[in-house]
This record gives sequence, C-alpha cells and structure tokens, in this order.
Amino acid sequence: MTDNHEIIKLQTLKWVKDIIVKYNICPFAKKELERKTIHCAVFDSTDLTELLEQINAEFIRLDTNDDIATTLVVIPKLSHKFDDFLDLIDYANDLLEMQDYEGIYQLAHMHPKYCFDDTTMLDAANFTNRSPYPMIHIIREDEMAKVLRVFPNPEEIPERNIELLRKKGFQEIKAELEACFNVEGK
Repeated sequence: MTDNHEIIKLQTLKWVKDIIVKYNICPFAKKELERKTIHCAVFDSTDLTELLEQINAEFIRLDTNDDIATTLVVIPKLSHKFDDFLDLIDYANDLLEMQDYEGIYQLAHMHPKYCFDDTTMLDAANFTNRSPYPMIHIIREDEMAKVLRVFPNPEEIPERNIELLRKKGFQEIKAELEACFNVEGK
C-alpha cells in the first residue's frame, strides 16, 4: 500500500465521520466507524476488467472476514469520468448477481460529481451520494436489515437526508466535503 493510498483512506474515513455520521445519512455508519469495522480498499486501476476482479476479491474478503462489517471500494482515478463510473456500477451489479451474492451483499455508490436525474449539480441534495472519491459501498444485507428493523421509518431516510442537506445549503455542505481532504498521513 502506498502512502497515497493511506491518505485516501484517511480522507474517506473523515468523510464518513464528518458528513455521513454527523448528518446520519447512513443509519448504521456510526456504529461501524466506532467499532473500526469499515474496510477501505483503494484501487488505482481504470480498467473495467481489473476493477471487477478487485471488487470480486472484496466480496471474497467479506465472505472470509466476519470482523469486517462493510467495505468501501475507493477508485480515485475515476473522479473525472462519471459515465465510466456508472458503467462500472452496472457491471459490478451484474457481477454481484453472477457470483450469487444477491441477498448477501448490495452495492451503493458515491461520486464527487454525483447528480440525481431530477436535480442540478448545484442542488445540495446530491451530497447524499457525493464523496471525496468515486466509491462502491459493499453492504452486508443482513447487517443493514438488523439496523433498519430498529430504525424508525426507514423508508423516510432518503427524503430526510435530502431535506436536511438542502437546509444546510450547497456552499456549506460543499465546504464540509472539501474539508475532508485536509488530513495528514500517518
């Protein structure tokens, strides 16, 4: 692992703490952050086949490591290639199905240029899925189901997040995301 990978991991985990947990965007992130059960894998490739092989290796890592609750696959070199990233997401979901991981894992995705279809780039609502780097979140479905059983009105989470971030405002939440890059390497 390079020093650059370590810095990217620190920045990613700062984003999880300072945005995702702070605003409760994901109802189970705080517990896993505190337990240190979030695995962060940084991949430099932009080659689709290689990335899919690496994502598959992360499925296997989760299969064999119960102490990892969730994995963030960070792909920094796809930062400026949102369409390529979306293609990767489609193929990663196909891979999930082909490897018989449906119902075991599910994928969520975030990107620095994330923009919902019905919004503009300047809509703060997009920060529910904006991250410092392109990433695929591999979620254990059974863990998520446990949390959602005790979380009040889980179907309201997306709307609550959108409303909250719009109240914060685009400039404020953008500044908070940019602050995630201010970390020191170990």
